[in-house]
Amino acid sequence: MSYAGNVNSLPSTKKFSSYLDNARAAYGVGLPDWIEKLARAADKSSASFIARRIGYSQASISLVCRGKYGADISGIEGKVRGALMGEEIVCPIVGEITIDRCLDEQKKKFVGTSAVRTQLYHACRNGCPNSRLKIEGDEDAA
Repeated sequence: MSYAGNVNSLPSTKKFSSYLDNARAAYGVGLPDWIEKLARAADKSSASFIARRIGYSQASISLVCRGKYGADISGIEGKVRGALMGEEIVCPIVGEITIDRCLDEQKKKFVGTSAVRTQLYHACRNGCPNSRLKIEGDEDAA
């Protein structure tokens, strides 16, 4: 097969970089433990599986590993620390739970049919130290 000088017809020689390689290149010696865990998990199974597990897109995982995620990464960090690293917090309502479960509970809508869900809903919005919710009107309180 002759390529006769046409660079566009050359076979691709680009090697796939692993998520861990990308993370190491982006963060160097300051690579956070949770990003290393995320990258290793994406390399070990698949980024799409890990994305579903933590509730973010495969593109988000790729961007975080490359150090190019343009938004706040604390939510992804919490999901990784809970779902992939098993880190827990103490919930004032249900006791020890993984961080990812805590974040999931904060996002749930009010359901008055369960006493525990009702307590969780109110605790997440009324001073729980683990809450990451921004309650309307908080910025005016001073």
